[in-house]
Amino acid sequence: MTDYNESNEQDNFESFDYAKYRFEDWLAFILFWILAITVFSQFLSRYVFASPLGWTEELARYQLVCLGFIGGCMGVRNNTHIFVQLFHRWMSDTVSKSVYIVIAIGNLSILIILAYFAFQIIPLIHIHKMASLDVPVSILYGLILGSLLIMIFRSIQHLAKQWQQRSAR
Repeated sequence: MTDYNESNEQDNFESFDYAKYRFEDWLAFILFWILAITVFSQFLSRYVFASPLGWTEELARYQLVCLGFIGGCMGVRNNTHIFVQLFHRWMSDTVSKSVYIVIAIGNLSILIILAYFAFQIIPLIHIHKMASLDVPVSILYGLILGSLLIMIFRSIQHLAKQWQQRSAR
């Protein structure tokens, strides 16, 4: 006879499903652990060996920026942007869905503008190197551009889904 608590705990665990995770999830996972290793090596070299590795601090900063943009990709895919939902409670369903579509178009427009400027700045900043490593800063902007392109793709997917739901009614 199994105890109720034991069987209930087993029911609460979800089985791991690779299909739930997308490209940006795995990229964020890998980048997070690379960042963790970089920060740990900074800690180890500074406080254990008393000989800090100067490049780890700058590299960790750039890795954190990239991780933030990859996290933005995940937020766009899941449509978990911060927004004011208070007014949507008082709107009718059709007006609310129309406002959501306008907001999605606005988000897409901003992402396209940001990607355009990132694309424009990459060749201009290619001559600049990181302070501690002989690596061009344009690589960081290339990764940001890649993240913005993923966000644009996910925004278009979300907008198409919203449009199909609106036209289906």
